[in-house]
Amino acid sequence: MVSLAALGLGLLATVFDSSSLVAAEVIRAGDRVSQANAVTEEGDVAEGADPLMGREVRRTVYVGQPITANNTREPMIVKRNQTVSVKYISGALEITTTGRAMGDAAANETVTVLNQESRQLVQGVVQESGWVLAQ
Repeated sequence: MVSLAALGLGLLATVFDSSSLVAAEVIRAGDRVSQANAVTEEGDVAEGADPLMGREVRRTVYVGQPITANNTREPMIVKRNQTVSVKYISGALEITTTGRAMGDAAANETVTVLNQESRQLVQGVVQESGWVLAQ
């Protein structure tokens, strides 16, 4: 018997794979897919509800090439060498400091950060607003 979770993941994969967006102009690596640079295969304006809208392309996509889930990713919130706020939270205790990101990361991804005060490397999870929750 197929579980509902597996069925839901299968439907999500179908939605991502069934997208028929193509590049209307050259989309450089790191740029986001938008209505300005993507159209449907039929040449119509892409809808804002498309699941690929707002995603970041991994490699340059040239005019007429398909835009897929495989050649896009969630937008990077933290970039390498960017100064970020790092928070350690345990119960009522909250410690905040600054650090330098050692790599790129999207929301809810792990990133290594160099604590600028102690010069120690710490691992943390990037939050939607751009700060890092140390583990």
